[in-house]
Order: sequence, then structure tokens, then C-alpha cells
Amino acid sequence: MVKRCTGEDESRLLDFLEKDAVYHTFLLADIRNYGFDQEFQTVYAGLEEERITHVYLKFYGNLIVAGDAKGIDGEFLKTLTEDWKPDVVMGKAELTKAAGQWLPGYELAEKNLYLLEEGTHLIDENGLPEGVTMKKGVPGDEDKIHGFLMTIPEIRALYTSKEMIADRLKSGDGTHLYLERNGEIIAHVNSAAQSPFTVMLGGAAVKETERGKNYEAMLVSRISRDILAEGKKPCLFCDRESEHNLFVHIGFTKAGAWGTLTPRKAEEGKSRLPSYIPVYNRLFQDLMDGVYEKDSLLPSENVLAAAYKVSRNTLRQALTILAQDGFIYKRQGKGTFVSYDCRRREKKNLYNFLRECAKEPVSRVTMDYNIGLPTNIAKQKLQLKNGEEVLASNNVYWGEEGPIGQSFLQIPMELITGSGIDGKEPDEEQLLHFMDSMIYQKAVKAHMTIQVVAADEQVISYMNIPEGTVLLHMEQILYGPDFSPAARIKYYFIPDKYQVDCQLQA
Repeated sequence: MVKRCTGEDESRLLDFLEKDAVYHTFLLADIRNYGFDQEFQTVYAGLEEERITHVYLKFYGNLIVAGDAKGIDGEFLKTLTEDWKPDVVMGKAELTKAAGQWLPGYELAEKNLYLLEEGTHLIDENGLPEGVTMKKGVPGDEDKIHGFLMTIPEIRALYTSKEMIADRLKSGDGTHLYLERNGEIIAHVNSAAQSPFTVMLGGAAVKETERGKNYEAMLVSRISRDILAEGKKPCLFCDRESEHNLFVHIGFTKAGAWGTLTPRKAEEGKSRLPSYIPVYNRLFQDLMDGVYEKDSLLPSENVLAAAYKVSRNTLRQALTILAQDGFIYKRQGKGTFVSYDCRRREKKNLYNFLRECAKEPVSRVTMDYNIGLPTNIAKQKLQLKNGEEVLASNNVYWGEEGPIGQSFLQIPMELITGSGIDGKEPDEEQLLHFMDSMIYQKAVKAHMTIQVVAADEQVISYMNIPEGTVLLHMEQILYGPDFSPAARIKYYFIPDKYQVDCQLQA
């Protein structure tokens, strides 16, 4: 039988795993560091007469297994992975191979496990060329570290979660070392996990154009020297033969074999549905159905991954596409918010884009208006007679951190006074409501042009943006029930703050 473990099981789990500490570095580290109450980690134990025979640990998108290959619980693995598809399954080579028989769609790869007992043959970093510096990763480096690791095909599957890297940098339970030239990472290594006995190294890689310069050996030597000084032993995985294995040259010796199972690539010429599509479809439908309302904060990735029964990496891919499609947006340090308004489908085709299509809540609107004779172009577009006056107003729409859009409106005063607003001393609250909402309710059709423009003096003073900033610009003529022009409106959108939804109808 298999049981989900709690803190009461910790002691006997550690006793079981410490019998083969070199192979179980990941498991020992994760159980000691994160325990049994984290959303991103779940620990299961295979039992025979209350004796632990196997351990199965879910860590973000990874599944780590331990125990004897002959007794692995295949039915449990099938059940565990029905709705949650791990990015990688790993453990002793023979055990991982046995697990693969229960996981169709995964392919096995094996690497040797190496251990460093002492540092006699380690090298120093004195040979670094000018312009190349060795740095220790700090919080905030996760983007460039993750970006570099995603360029290395051999290890990409092990580092799909950027948040895992960020957590490690923040908590300090692992070290990332890298070489940098002109702000670009060219080589990297990290301590992935540590137990009281061993520290696992990972992510040892060099940019393809920088290989053959001993950079990998320098980084591994530096981090290994620090580990040995703590009384622990570094270990790592490598599939190179001893003759071409730089780790052997600096003192590592082979301890055994390690296996990884990763999703099998689609055959060339055949398509395979990306794993994030099902959860994308479910989230999309929930947004359409109003399960998550406009401007509301989505639950955390941990909560969503559990609710939709997918790995956080798969969920993150779905959220990325939803953001690209304009249904959600992220606020730095605050979370992910809903930008789609399911009620928009019930509204008429004409509405204020600056109000309705903002990706974040509009906190306030400021206006700067005057009343007088129109410009020649406004007179022409609004079909005004000589002497007819217009309201001209620059309205700025503000988000939480500043302006996100602006409109310039020209509206015949006859239309405004006909709506009950004093033309000589208008009530500003009434006037703003008219421009923000009522004018659209009075319109029955519109003509619109769209283009991308560079910000000029018309907007930079109101929007507080540099001259030349790229903006989405729309000009709209609204027509009233008698099909005469009711308003000329020029919109200016900061592109990443809006997704403009135009409902067209034949």
C-alpha cells in the first residue's frame, strides 16, 4: 500500500533514505527543507507491513522515486499521473526504468552518478580571461539564469520552473555560480540539494560558443571546494565517458547510475497536443462563464495547479498564453489579475474603450476642458454650422501606478445642453459622466480609424511619458439616432495596459 506522509513519518523516512545517502540527496534535502505542508511538495511512502520500502516525492513538476526496482507500485504511479503529468521522473537507473513501464509516453535516459571525496585535483579560477567575471546568484537573477539554462538542451527539462530557481535564491538553500561577460551568462553551475552528508550539483553547462575553455571545471571546482570545507561531499551526474569527463579529471569518481524519464518528443511530421492545452481550455471557459470576474485576483499558482490537477509548469504555460490573449495580466509583486469582462458580451457594440478595455482597474479620470469654436477639421468631421461651439476635453485615465490612456473629445455643445447640462457653468461631475459613458449610450453607430503613433506634445504632458513613446491610437466618430455626428474622440493607449475588444456586426 501507499500512504501520504505527514510530519509523524519524518524520522523513519529519513532513516530509510540515509541508508543510501548519495542516491537520496534530493529526497533527504527536500524532506528536511520543506516538510509535508507545502503546496509544491507531497511525499508518499510505499509500505509492507508498516515498513517503508519506497518513497515517491512530488516537487513542483518533478517526481523523485526511491526503493527497490522489483517492488515499485505501478498502479499507484498510474493513478498519481492521471491528471498530473510530471516534467521529469528520476531516481536510481534500474528503479526509474521500472517506473517507465507504467508511464507510457516517457523515455528513459541514464547518466552516471559521480562523487568527490577530496579536493586534491580541483583547479582555481585564476585563468579567467579579461572581461569574464565569476558571480554568485542573488534574488533577482532567476530570469537570466533560467533563460541561460533553457538554451542547454541536455538539462532544459530539469529547470522548467523559474520559480524553483527564484525560491532557491531567496531561501539560500542552494548556491548558483555563473560566469558572465558583458551582462550575459556564459557558464553556470548550482548546488541543487544538500543532505547532512552530500550536496548535489546540477546545471553545469557552458554556452556552446564558449566551450573548450575550462569554464565548467573552474565553476565546479570553486563550488566543490566550498562544499568540502563544510564537511560534505559534492556529487553530480554526467553521461560522458571517463576519458572525456572533466569531472573525473578534477577528482570525481563513479558511484553508480541515475535515470530520468521525460515526455517523449513527437515523431517528426506528426503533431502532439501540447500538455497545457486542456488546462488552458478549462481556464478559458471559466473566464467566459464569469467564474473569475474582471479585475479580480486569480488564486496562486499552487492553488490553481491543485484545482486543475496539473503541474505548476503546465499551468504556467497556460497562464502565459491567456496573458498573451489578453484575458489576464500580471502586476509585479501583486499577482495575476483578470482583464476579461464576461459581461461585455451582453453590452452594446459601442462603449468607451479606455474604460472597458483596460487590463487593470481605472482608479480615476481627470479632465482638462474648454468650450469654444471648433477647429476646421472638427467643424468638418462633426458637420457643424458657422458659430456652433464644441466642448474640447483631454481626459486622462489612471491606473494604480499612473496614466494608462488618454482621450481627446470634441462634442457639439448643443448635444451637451440638450442632455440637461448647463452650458455656461457645467457641473464637472455631470460633464465627466457624459463624456465617460452617456455619449456612447446615445450613439447608434461609429466610424473608426486605427494606427500606431509616437507620443507627441498632445499627450506627453498629460500622460507623463517620454516623447516618442509608441502608442496605439484610434479616432472615432460617433453618430446619434438621426445619423448626424455626435462626437469626435481620439484615443491614446499605452499598449501593454489595454486589449481593445471591437465587436463588429454585419
